Amino acid sequence: MRGRRIRARVAIAAALAVLGGCLPARVPPTAPPVLVALASHPPLVDDGDPATLAAALRASVAYYARLPRDRVLEIGGERVAVEAMQDALASLAAFVDGRPARDLLARELDRRFRVYGAATTTGVLYTGYYLPTLDARPTRDARFRFPVLGRPPDLISVAPADFAVDCPTGTTIVGRAERGRLVPYPARAEIEASAATAAPVLAWVDDPVALFFLQIQGTGRLLFPDGSRPLVGFAASNGRPYVSVGKLLVDEGRLSLDEASMDGIRRWIAAHPDERERVLHANPRYVFFARLASEPIGSLRVPVTAGRTIATDPAVYPPGVLAFVHMPATTQPPADALSRLVLNQDTGAAIRSPNRVDVFFGEAPDAETRAGRLHTRGDLYVLVPRR
Repeated sequence: MRGRRIRARVAIAAALAVLGGCLPARVPPTAPPVLVALASHPPLVDDGDPATLAAALRASVAYYARLPRDRVLEIGGERVAVEAMQDALASLAAFVDGRPARDLLARELDRRFRVYGAATTTGVLYTGYYLPTLDARPTRDARFRFPVLGRPPDLISVAPADFAVDCPTGTTIVGRAERGRLVPYPARAEIEASAATAAPVLAWVDDPVALFFLQIQGTGRLLFPDGSRPLVGFAASNGRPYVSVGKLLVDEGRLSLDEASMDGIRRWIAAHPDERERVLHANPRYVFFARLASEPIGSLRVPVTAGRTIATDPAVYPPGVLAFVHMPATTQPPADALSRLVLNQDTGAAIRSPNRVDVFFGEAPDAETRAGRLHTRGDLYVLVPRR
């Protein structure tokens, strides 16, 4: 065992030496959010429940409480201290506790915050995610034969910044040691061949497409015959880039852009079972899971709130910030319209650039339906405390 650890360290050191100055920083494809004049944004009238808003605000406050108070957040060229953001959100949560009327809350937001808008000419593309529940078994049988894998013991995850290599915060290298070298971890197709990893099996499920989408959602529940419903969440990935199978099907002419929602992809695969493996394997990224406590946690390690948490690109939108999503009923079915305050508390491999936002819908009975069909454009505003 000690020899294995030494070989792994040698492999990591060799990989960092090859990297030299590290990987190039990922540059957002367009500018960060820009300031939008108050007259050019819709009234910030919240259509949600005040209790969920207060809970989400306090989750971001808890995240900021772990950061140095003088750390600076960059928002559209403006520098905002963590202290100012934390205090503003805590004060707003206390105000929301009084359950103010919606128009009063909108006026208070204008008084307390300046508004920035997403710098995109086509609007933000909104999709949804939720907390799925998969039927599971503790042992494999003829039907339940697709494994939910835990983190493999041979997977190595390296933060180059920990080795004094000049890298952007959050940069991670994933691989495994092989003859003294750090090599890429196997892709999805190899892992599913079962010979490519020694990962522990947490459970067995009967639906490979549901398992694929569980990996995209990042968190879900496993329902066992005894009624137990443990929560599982992201433990690690194989470090491979995310490839959108929806985009693949659009590029191949199998789906239109409007049909490339989670529901649309599921329906297409169900209608073409012979192509299932090819399509799913087009995404080489693979996610490994671990059992979690009772509530789902986002990338900020704070609880996520249904209808109030969004996932965005952390290279564009600072983690934890207050935002406002606007998807009017004129652009989609009224039942899917959203105009509400949200907190930026999660990330996702598929969520990149200023014009992509994922809305968390929780695990209510209609969560899967709402998340699955949401594939529409709208506006996103980021709120910054006034000085």
